[in-house]
Amino acid sequence: MRFVFTLALMVTAWSITAQPGASPQKQSRMKVAVWDTYVKSHTGDVLHFDIIVPEAVKDTSEIFRFGKEYLQTIGEKDGQLTTSECQFCHIEEPDAAVLADIRQKGYYILEMEGIPAALPATPTRRDMILHLRAHYPEYRFKNFRNVSEEEVRSLLLNKQK
Repeated sequence: MRFVFTLALMVTAWSITAQPGASPQKQSRMKVAVWDTYVKSHTGDVLHFDIIVPEAVKDTSEIFRFGKEYLQTIGEKDGQLTTSECQFCHIEEPDAAVLADIRQKGYYILEMEGIPAALPATPTRRDMILHLRAHYPEYRFKNFRNVSEEEVRSLLLNKQK
């Protein structure tokens, strides 16, 4: 029975990834949508994780439901999940472990760093950016690539006044 199940899973995986007429080296894989998520925990820290779903899944209520399921598994059943905390980020090709979870549950959660409620005594540029994104919704999905460390520090100081 296990062999039949494994064979069925392999055929399903092949049918999802194979393109008609393509050689095995040129087969495309399922693409997934990555939803960047920040949720305040019951301790005041901010949990940062990605909700990864098949590219075709676009219903935000379904994506938020996946996020809430995950939050319940880590003891954060009251975590709020809306477009303020969770937004589409990009499309990518996942690895085999991600695909396996998506086939089993419909989604995959990529845990990122937890972001403390308070900054460390001597924060790095990265610490400051994560703090701004986690604790100030207007900076949550901002691109800081061309923003100097001094500008980031100034934004942070203005918010803490």
